[in-house]
Amino acid sequence: MNGKPGQNGAKNGDLFIKINIKNTKKYKLEGYDIYTDLLLAPWEAALGTRAKIETIDDSSNIYIPRGIETGEKLRIPGKGYKDGKGGRGDLIANIKIVVPKQLSEEETKIYEKLKEISKFEPRS
Repeated sequence: MNGKPGQNGAKNGDLFIKINIKNTKKYKLEGYDIYTDLLLAPWEAALGTRAKIETIDDSSNIYIPRGIETGEKLRIPGKGYKDGKGGRGDLIANIKIVVPKQLSEEETKIYEKLKEISKFEPRS
């Protein structure tokens, strides 16, 4: 496809197409970087783990450091949007720690025990 015909027999001009990419619930595009939420259980955040994260192409296993908190971000290089010049932005995982709404009897006992022995005070 070409742009408008050139004047006085000149070659056709360039055709420019602007594409707007709509953000979804899962992904948000900022520049060439893609942002997504990564949900973690409290014990995964406290102990550290490896987590599978979906990218726009595939999935990756990433290392979650011990003690990570809600609101922190992890950057996965080269997993963002293509820049059209052979490069890519990054995938940025926004950490969100989620707490189970329903606990089994055993889980409740474990949390109660942790409450007894822990010296951690988040509001101090």
